[in-house]
Amino acid sequence: MESIDYEILVDTDESEHRLDLLHDNVKKYGTVYNTVAPGTQLSGVLKRAGT
Repeated sequence: MESIDYEILVDTDESEHRLDLLHDNVKKYGTVYNTVAPGTQLSGVLKRAGT
């Protein structure tokens, strides 16, 4: 795979700051993310469900 564009939808009442922290942690510690990241261009967003 050359590139992956993704969108993660989260149904939560947490603040935007906490959602940003969650996305940072997915990119830093996520098993799937780190498995494909070395050879694949990854780009995407994490956002609140329903927006």
